[in-house]
Amino acid sequence: MVSGPSTSSQQNRSQEQDVSLNEEVRNNQPEPTIVLPEYMRASESESRCFIEGCRRTERYRVPLSTRKMLLNKYKYYIPENNRLCDEHLVIEAWDFLDSLRSHYVQNFTAKYIQDMLSLKEVVDDGLLHFENINNMEEHVVHTWTGLNKAQFNQMFTEVPELLEMPNATLALAAYLMKIRTGDSNERLATLLKVSRSTLEKWLSQVRELLTEYFVPRNLGLNNLNRQQIIERNLAIPKTLFGSFEGVDRPIAIFDGTYCYVEKSSNYLYQKKTYSLHKYRNLVKPFLIVCTDGYIIDVLGPYPATASDAEIMKKEFVNGRPLKEYFHPGDAFILDRGFRDSLPLLHQCGYRTYVPASLEEGETQLSTSEANKSRAVTICRWVVEAVNGRFKRDFKLLRQNYFNVASTSFMKDFEVAASLLNKFHPPIVDRADAGEIILQINRYMNTENELADFIIRNNYNKRRANFESITVQNDNLNDFPQLSDSELILISLGTYQIKQARSYYGEHIRVNNDFNIEVCKEVSSSLLRELSASNTSYLVRGRIQSRHISRKTYFVYILVDSSRIGREAIIINYCNCIVGRRTVGCCAHVMTIIWYLSWARYQDNIVPPALFLDDTLLIIEGE
Repeated sequence: MVSGPSTSSQQNRSQEQDVSLNEEVRNNQPEPTIVLPEYMRASESESRCFIEGCRRTERYRVPLSTRKMLLNKYKYYIPENNRLCDEHLVIEAWDFLDSLRSHYVQNFTAKYIQDMLSLKEVVDDGLLHFENINNMEEHVVHTWTGLNKAQFNQMFTEVPELLEMPNATLALAAYLMKIRTGDSNERLATLLKVSRSTLEKWLSQVRELLTEYFVPRNLGLNNLNRQQIIERNLAIPKTLFGSFEGVDRPIAIFDGTYCYVEKSSNYLYQKKTYSLHKYRNLVKPFLIVCTDGYIIDVLGPYPATASDAEIMKKEFVNGRPLKEYFHPGDAFILDRGFRDSLPLLHQCGYRTYVPASLEEGETQLSTSEANKSRAVTICRWVVEAVNGRFKRDFKLLRQNYFNVASTSFMKDFEVAASLLNKFHPPIVDRADAGEIILQINRYMNTENELADFIIRNNYNKRRANFESITVQNDNLNDFPQLSDSELILISLGTYQIKQARSYYGEHIRVNNDFNIEVCKEVSSSLLRELSASNTSYLVRGRIQSRHISRKTYFVYILVDSSRIGREAIIINYCNCIVGRRTVGCCAHVMTIIWYLSWARYQDNIVPPALFLDDTLLIIEGE
């Protein structure tokens, strides 16, 4: 006879079910809280800055020192996983928290209270403790000095003489903070909790030590030999300009930059530093860089009245270091401001590459001139990027430099250049460099037959052959749909693509829609010249100049609907200065291609800086 389940077994199962049910109910209940009237806390969130109303997108973990300070000084608790934006990360005054008290929470869980007790154990009243830099947050060190902790400590290996100074880490931090932030000496002294006289003594001592020991090891003609410059030649400039008589040669990019200075009661200095171009007082450092952005040397400062050509002629007379360093056959990439120095440079045997300029009476560069100019600008952007690094990373150099400190200006500039050389990663070859080189070689000597045809037949004034179309994503479907990488290979870079979005914004502000014109009947002789099929058609667009309101550029694009991808875009022409080029395209042409092939298929394309449209009071008739 089989017996049924025992009563005790049933009771055990019932008890287990009750325990499980109680745990489930307990887990689903909110955690008990207690109200602490004298304390407040931020809402727990990792998705935004904990400051109420802040919408900045940069987010960092709140430093432990900040959490301790806010709890002990302001009775304000920050949960462990909360985030802080880049702007609030570096502030020192938090008194505004009292005015926002109504937005904060005063109920605390056991977990919060336990965390608060641990924060109460050690009182820390600030972010900046460079005496114990290894205990500081990594991003705080970088925000204030521009270096991470490892790089900061490496400076003492590079310049061991710094260690002979009292408070060496604090002194080095003070100088790096000065050139990084451009803050006044009073503010920096307050932040570092030292007297102004002590701070200024530190700045002077560190500047002299870095100038004597750090700069010569990271900047100057004695720091870099010619072979090292050759090894730094990137693929595109090396292919275009690097070889002379079958031998690789150094390629150097020259450019003059500027830094603003104050007006002066010294009238001679005032006249020498006043720029009629910028309408401000400034001085000119002179840069020489490799094609990967490494700075060969900085010279100067030169007066605002000196042109780039005059500086170049001064530096390349017999006996000058640059004349001895560079050899005949070396390549110099320059801009149009060096034009008057070219005869001297050619006499010295240097190869110079400069964007072409319009001759008197011309309105447009020839195809050959436009193509050669594009070959120069595709390499020359590097020196502009280096100029931008100075102003971005060293705010001292982008604001008015005080005249009383002007004797230290070039030392600060050289230290900044040395820091960039030492710690900033070099520019590397782009992934599509090989394809860009192929495009340049393929089209460098190709004439623009479309340009000749448009000009010869006066197409800018023709209307009858063209049909106006408001472009949507469901019409003109035989225009190729392209990817980002294909657009880059059409323009040979990203600059024109970035400009296209701004031109698009101007275009739709005027017309509310994106309008183009299409000519389906293309001249058979033109099609034969370009080896295009009878299914080809001509697209015309009008793009408003970004410089002159009354100027409009005509853009023409010949499209072969029997081809696919970027091969379907046979040739293009614009009547702007560089619009005849077949190496790449201008920004006006790219605007039409960008919209028809990519932008119209995106869910939401918003013109850049749309919020600025309504900030100005417009006068009637403007």
